[in-house]
Amino acid sequence: MFYIILQHKCRYRYCMLKLENIKKEYLELLNSLTYDESNLDYSLLERHKTILSQLARVTNSGITVFDLYRKTHVFASDNFVELFGHCTDGFDIRVHPDDEQMQVGSAVEALRFLISTKADMGKYKLMSEYRIQNQSNRYVRVIEQFSLLEADRAGNPWLALCVIDLSPDQSSLKTAKSVIKKLTDNTFISVQKLYSLRQRTGLSLREIEILKLIKEGKISKEISSQLFISVHTVNTHRQRILEKLDADNSLEAVKYASALGLLE
Repeated sequence: MFYIILQHKCRYRYCMLKLENIKKEYLELLNSLTYDESNLDYSLLERHKTILSQLARVTNSGITVFDLYRKTHVFASDNFVELFGHCTDGFDIRVHPDDEQMQVGSAVEALRFLISTKADMGKYKLMSEYRIQNQSNRYVRVIEQFSLLEADRAGNPWLALCVIDLSPDQSSLKTAKSVIKKLTDNTFISVQKLYSLRQRTGLSLREIEILKLIKEGKISKEISSQLFISVHTVNTHRQRILEKLDADNSLEAVKYASALGLLE
């Protein structure tokens, strides 16, 4: 019995340490974004507030805006407390302990993805499903959708729009999940897969170089000529890239590598 209790304590401490490391990584990513206050037009936020307040009443969704420069929520719809029993400041601490690591980890991966796809970041949305504790201290499942509301004048992600709804599926057995949705073609990238790939992917400099050329639309023969290597060598690299990224084809490999920030 003592050994089992010790195992649980060790596992708990390990999970807490891992969560703290993820939170630290998230803060470091936020701090890596540099802003010039003269590029931030807060009159845009004031105009958005009126529209978002009306949208919250019509859809009965909880709506917030997160300011990546100030690192805080700068807007919350009037119905937020009514829907979830607490304000945005207390929202995160009420996330189910088993889901918190996924929630913070998803924010890290999504932010990395936004930074790596700076020119196209408005084309994506982060969608997560997890459990929070409501005003009755009962855990309920929510669906959270994050998307870019405004970039600053230099193109940095600045204001993030968050829409939160109660999930129609209140099964307590389902695990937390998170995906990045590409709005232009309704395709999805698993955030958990991105995290897993980032932890274990070891693309060589040559493989990254080849992936960048594939992203430019070059075929193996053109890559061979540009890098002064045989077509056979190029194709061998391409096969290894697919294996390392667990991708079915080159386009999917480019998508995953771009999301991981490897092709910047």
